[in-house]
Amino acid sequence: MLVTVNFKYLTLFLAAVAIYLLWMDVGFYLELQKMAPRSPNIPNVPKLNISTPYIYSPFQPITVKLLMLPPTIQFLDEPLAYLTVYYTSISTYISPNAMSLIGVGFAALAAHFFVKEELRYRQFGVLLFMIRDYIDALDGNIYRERSQTHSVGHVANPSSFGWAVDGVCDGFGDIFRFIAFGLVLHKLFRNGKISGSGYKLMDLETNIICPSRGSEDVVRKGCFGRLYQLWLNYRQPITIMMCIALQSLLSSVFWNYFMINYHTVLETDQFAGDINYREVVSTQNNILKSSPMWMVCYFWRLVNPQNITQIQLLAILYGKEADLLLSTQLLGFLPPVIVGMGSYMHLQYAVHVVRTAAFI
Repeated sequence: MLVTVNFKYLTLFLAAVAIYLLWMDVGFYLELQKMAPRSPNIPNVPKLNISTPYIYSPFQPITVKLLMLPPTIQFLDEPLAYLTVYYTSISTYISPNAMSLIGVGFAALAAHFFVKEELRYRQFGVLLFMIRDYIDALDGNIYRERSQTHSVGHVANPSSFGWAVDGVCDGFGDIFRFIAFGLVLHKLFRNGKISGSGYKLMDLETNIICPSRGSEDVVRKGCFGRLYQLWLNYRQPITIMMCIALQSLLSSVFWNYFMINYHTVLETDQFAGDINYREVVSTQNNILKSSPMWMVCYFWRLVNPQNITQIQLLAILYGKEADLLLSTQLLGFLPPVIVGMGSYMHLQYAVHVVRTAAFI
């Protein structure tokens, strides 16, 4: 039988998790400062084939993608997923894409509980969605286990089929959550409150649900009329959730754009011919370890779509999801736009500096 989580104990637990994540971020920054330059691919110069046993660390290997991952994924989901793959044979029986599809099922089940009026069921839905996040980390670890690329780490590979499948599955998970939130908001506007959650707003039913007299004839006619009536009933929550969905989409597009382009600029040999390879990798390493780069990456750790989801789940735990959605339907566009503008200027600076180093 489900019971509502005590807010006092919940707050203490979440505070402990926040302290752990902040402490790990400090350790991650210190590890970043010790990172050595990568080995360049110099033409006609053989590379030493030195193999060392892989030892897992949430801090290693450092890549641009790892720098931009949310702390909850890097320090909670990823270690648990790696331990699962390491100590079980799950990678033998389940493919990465199949695991992504399983995650969609958990997202749909979680969304089913998000629309419940009792807070304890919505809190259980949060637990289910956290399992989905763990599964999302598990599919990547299964792929790296099968391909023996744990030592390579998190590297952007947008041309792969698995990347596309993972993105589509994440999108469906978001859609299920947004539909659930829309239904929650509809209940709020229809009833004026949701039982047990403390929401109290003006009764907007007459303004939102009741159509004007001029539209009555349209509403009564066929399929178009039913769709129009559906729009009249749900236009307020649909509008709000469209704004929230666009915020997640905008954040996702920006996050992927900068992650892929920073990877190209700072982790690949993008120039060929008579260039100074060693100066290039030294410059790339200096930029990766610089304070501006850490600030850019850390802001994306906070405003990327996965972390936005974590904030929404946190609001559900306290029964404040509607308050969060109503207060961020417009303001939520600001963080990704502001961080995106700053990131673009820094990216252009990095491109210029690396190009200059290549032709010294």
